[in-house]
Amino acid sequence: MTDQQRPSKLGRIVALILMGLTVFVTLMGGIGTTCVALGAENYDSMVGLVPYKPLYQALVVLSIAAGIWGIRVMIALVQGGKTAYHDALLVIVAGAVTSGIQTFVSQSVRGSSAPVNMRFAVTVFTLIVFLIFRIPSIWRRMMFDTRLKGGTGKTAGGAAFAIAGLLTLTSPLWVTQTHMEPWISGIRLPLMVVGLVLAVAGAVILATDVRASYSHPQATLVSTAGR
Repeated sequence: MTDQQRPSKLGRIVALILMGLTVFVTLMGGIGTTCVALGAENYDSMVGLVPYKPLYQALVVLSIAAGIWGIRVMIALVQGGKTAYHDALLVIVAGAVTSGIQTFVSQSVRGSSAPVNMRFAVTVFTLIVFLIFRIPSIWRRMMFDTRLKGGTGKTAGGAAFAIAGLLTLTSPLWVTQTHMEPWISGIRLPLMVVGLVLAVAGAVILATDVRASYSHPQATLVSTAGR
């Protein structure tokens, strides 16, 4: 396989990292919205959203479903496939629509939409980047139907894990102002555990990839030259 036939490493890494962030905020957003979807009437700041509970319950289901599907799509982005890009786009659009609706309703009723507005911004940014990938000159290099080989997939996966882990670890800090303390306290330990596991896993994957690159530089060059 020549250089012209190989997928763009940088492009695919960017795609995977952004997809990982989008999947993360979509899942976290869906889970976090349960406090409003199931018990808005229990909190003074959320009483105005009581008439919208059925809508929020639907958004919770759709967001969690999109996030779970997004995990499978991330794997497809590494393995390659004819529908990998198409499926990723559907997950991103689903996340943008659900977070957009929630942002609009929360801003209109409560006068505040944090932190879902951050989720909406991240998802829209990812959508814009993925649409930019469709520019012919870029699209030819992305090759989403081709499997990522060597350390590229590990680098992207490790970076995505690490970033998601750090966001999970710090999430109580940036959602406390808009979520009730009892709810935050109830999930703080699981968040810390999951965040630590993700961050450590990402660091290990990246460290292993870097170590392999320095341990076998000549083998990598020979392998590349022989293709």
